[in-house]
Amino acid sequence: MTSLWLGAAAAVTGAAATPVLAARGLAHLGRPDAMNRGVSLAGALGGIAAGAAAMATTHRTGIWGLAPVLLVWGCALVAAACCDAVTQRVPTALVRQAGVVTCTVLGVVLVVHGDWPGLALSGVAALASGLVMLLCWRFAGAGFGDVRLATLGGLGLGHATQRGLLLALAAFTLITVTQAVATLMRGRDRRSTIPYGPALAVGFLLAAAL
Repeated sequence: MTSLWLGAAAAVTGAAATPVLAARGLAHLGRPDAMNRGVSLAGALGGIAAGAAAMATTHRTGIWGLAPVLLVWGCALVAAACCDAVTQRVPTALVRQAGVVTCTVLGVVLVVHGDWPGLALSGVAALASGLVMLLCWRFAGAGFGDVRLATLGGLGLGHATQRGLLLALAAFTLITVTQAVATLMRGRDRRSTIPYGPALAVGFLLAAAL
């Protein structure tokens, strides 16, 4: 029963906090006018997913201190993705602040619990995710904001499973290819950019949850 209440609280908190973070991110980008009902709805739904991912990791590890920090991590990912979807820009300040908070609090929680493998894997996942997106920045038209977002996303994967990682990769690929095809069908050429943020957010949340 306690777990059920905590899960509900995480979902409600995520749904309420993520649109606020998205509005803050758009303000940082100088585009507060881009905040509309669609962005708010997407943020709220994504926030619920962030709460679910945080609770799933917490249940899997038994480390309840992970719940609040992973909730912040997930909400920031979704908020940045919402900003990217409507402006094709990732708010650097939001991602940087979320990265500092996540890295610091996550490190403290894992050290206190003596979870050295989880701590090491979080660092490795952040580095690997950032490097992969760095290659996409160099060769596939991704923005450098996507590199920062991917690095933030990797911080939450210290306890991801192989199944979760594979499904996350499949989801990221499917969403990215769908966006590219839709862009071409609208008459644009292969040099047109697409927002990678939504695909990254979906992939990282799936990897954390499953």
